[in-house]
Amino acid sequence: ESMANSGSAYVGLFVRMLGLDNDAHDREHAICTLWHYSLGGQKCIDEIMQFPGCISLIISLLKSESARACEAAAGLLHNITSVKLYRDVAIESGAMEEIFSCIRKSTITPEVTAT
Repeated sequence: ESMANSGSAYVGLFVRMLGLDNDAHDREHAICTLWHYSLGGQKCIDEIMQFPGCISLIISLLKSESARACEAAAGLLHNITSVKLYRDVAIESGAMEEIFSCIRKSTITPEVTAT
């Protein structure tokens, strides 16, 4: 809970860091941070989802050259889709197709694919 409370002020910054115009390393850091933040539950996921376009930015990281960024993007999408309110948004945005592509490339760990 303390991680969720201290991180909420920075959610917008990290979502902005997912932008395609940012450095790949910064994007990787942002997606990993948001994935860990999302583990705080629905309140944390709600904070991430308040930013329009964040799903598309997360999905774009499933195509990253970095296995770490792909794994974090898949993990974050898993957490987001665990909230019924956001499941359809993620599916309509093409998340499932990109996750299947990652699985075929074997760039994400068994722990993420099993969830």
